[in-house]
Formats: sequence, structure tokens, C-alpha cells
Amino acid sequence: MANASTDWYRDQVVLLTGGTGNLGACLLYKLALQLPTRKIFVLARGSVRRAVGKLEASIPDHVDDILDTSRVHFVVGETTQPGLGLKPTDLQRLQDEVTVAINAAADISLQQPLAGSVRVNCVAHLNFVTLLRSFTRLAAFLHVSSTSVNSFLPSGKVEERIYPLSENEPDPKEILSTIQTTGQSSWGDRFIAPYSLSKYLAERLILHQADDLPFSVLIVRPAVIAPAIRHPYPLYGSSEGLPLHSTLQVLVTSPDYGLARLAEEIDPETVVDEVPVDLVASTCLGHLSARTTGVVHASGLLYAPLTVGDLATALIQHTPPSVADKVLGGHLPAEDLAPHFFHLATQYAGKWENSCLRSEPLKSVCGPLGLSLHGHDSEAFMNLRWKTMTKVSDQIDKIPIPPGS
Repeated sequence: MANASTDWYRDQVVLLTGGTGNLGACLLYKLALQLPTRKIFVLARGSVRRAVGKLEASIPDHVDDILDTSRVHFVVGETTQPGLGLKPTDLQRLQDEVTVAINAAADISLQQPLAGSVRVNCVAHLNFVTLLRSFTRLAAFLHVSSTSVNSFLPSGKVEERIYPLSENEPDPKEILSTIQTTGQSSWGDRFIAPYSLSKYLAERLILHQADDLPFSVLIVRPAVIAPAIRHPYPLYGSSEGLPLHSTLQVLVTSPDYGLARLAEEIDPETVVDEVPVDLVASTCLGHLSARTTGVVHASGLLYAPLTVGDLATALIQHTPPSVADKVLGGHLPAEDLAPHFFHLATQYAGKWENSCLRSEPLKSVCGPLGLSLHGHDSEAFMNLRWKTMTKVSDQIDKIPIPPGS
């Protein structure tokens, strides 16, 4: 890859979708406060007040600084609507000014039905790309995907490229059309969740037209998102955007699908493929400035490996006995999500090694575009991370035991 350069951003006008989400807010923080970005348009769903409120909840100490730059502009719209649901004047402004588009919008729910997931996580993205053709100054497009798009593959090393679904390659357009017509797909069971198939189809159909687009296309596939190690602040990350935390919160309160049963199904040496959110953001912005095209992974190989055994030990150490007694005694309310999350955990953990070869040059780079871990103590960070999960334990401990139990 070419050298990543912060100076490249001086001339860039960025359109950011999903800018109030977990990864999106981290990208916004970097673009506004760590990089000399000329201007940033943030697509605000519902209203500007709602968008600012979400940012105040996730990065409260940085919102004023971001707004005070006078380089961040909110435009009200919706990715699933024609023309992004923008006012004509706002759309025209974007068409005339934007040089870089970053699509970090997604519905990361793993339980959403296939038809609904495809509408949000595939069709909306394709319509966005079509709209971007009318942006007269656009030079680069970054689409955030997921390593789970390759969950149909057998276990092993996964390279930064597109993999066909079968030897007799089906037409992705036909698969999408079938889903839109019937709400189902014969390929659905090959993926860990409808979300994964939806993102896979989006990748295929975006890259299929890449050669005909007047701008470059970069697709970044993050693994499971983990808390930030540095920016916007250590342990930054909303619960909705941290799948591992959400899964653990459900499983730790399930007497039938708890950690003991999970330990029976998964080798304790299995590596959990998760990556800090700020490393994902740096991967995105570093490769953008280097004008990388095609597919790039942001997986656990960019950080210190975490095993299932490490995870279980940490949870045991930081789960009070009173909480453990409630779980083992079956005194907590039944959780409908537990079987689903248990299935995901057993199917997804440790099966694939998602190569990050294209990001090797960034591992020696410090600053907002680099992936260097110089000066970072991963063991101390992990200990701090697990201690924060005692807040979850405190909430569980307050759940009353039903009378007569």
C-alpha cells in the first residue's frame, strides 16, 4: 500500500453515514479532532438534535470540541429512503462538494429476518452507490462490511478477497431478487445470520460495478467490535456495538445456556476474533488516505489474542458469588435470546483466521492513521475491561429472587 498521510485529509470533504453509531462516532472523532479534514457532513437520522444527543451519550467529553471545529455539518436523512431522504438543497450541496463518502451505516441485529436485513444492509447500500454517481467531485468510497460475510466458508485462513458461494457461482442479483420476492434464500443457512448474507450480497454487487464507477471503492471488513484501547477514550463503546458484551450479558444470566455449557462446546484455547473499535477506525482512514482499493480486513490479528479460556477466567474472577448462585439456581428470568446467542457463539468462535496482510505497513505507524501498539499494555487493558463488566454483575445482583424459589 502507499503511505498513509494525514495531510491528504486537508483537501477532503467527507460524507459519513452511521456517524452516531459505535464505529461511526469513533470515525467522526478522528476526522474532526485528530485529522485536518476540510469538512465533514454527517447524515443525521430523524433530526440533528437526536444525532447530537446520541453523540453526547457515547462521547460526552468530546461533543463540544467536535462541534466547535465548525467543520462538522449535520444533514437530516435516512439511508433507506430515495436520495437519502435529503432536502433537495442538502442533496445538491453534497453532490457539489463531497470528495470522500464513508458508509458506516448498518443494522447489526443478528436476529432481524432476512428480508428486513437485506433491505437495510444491502439494497440501501446499493442505492447509495447509485446516488454517489451524481457526486461530481467524489474520488473515493469506503463501505464498511463484516468478516462474517465469509461465515459460509469452512474453517481456516480467510484472505482479503471475495469468495464465491460455490463452484457453480450463482448470480448475486438473482439471490437478492429471490429474497426480495419470497423473503427467503436457499443460501441463508450457510451464513451465521441474515445480516451476514445481506452484507455478502452488498459486497458482491458493489464490487461488481466498481470498474464502471467514477470513484475508487474500498471495503473494510471488521471482525467482532471490541472496546477502544485509546480513542475517543479507553473502553469507549456502546453495548449495542459490542457483540461480545451483549452475548455475555445474555449467557451469564441463562441457567440453560450459561458459560459452563459453552465451555463444553468450545476449546478453551479457541481465539475470539475481536478488534478494538479505534483500530478499525484507523484501518479505515489509513487505507483511505493511501488510496487502497478492494477488500481489507480489520480482525483480531491487529491486536492481542483473546482466548475463550481467558474470557471464562476473567468472568469467573469478576462475577460475585451472589450472582453465580442466582444463575446456577435458575432464579433469573428466562432469556429468549440465550439459545440464539449460544448457537452464534459455538458456530462463530475460532473457525476462521481473517488475514490482515494488507495492513502490515500500518502496524509500524503511530498516530490517527496507524495501528502501532507502542506503549500500550494489553494485559492491563484487559484487566480494566473485565472490571467494568462488574457493572453488569451489579445489575444482575439486584434482580430479586422470586418468592418460594
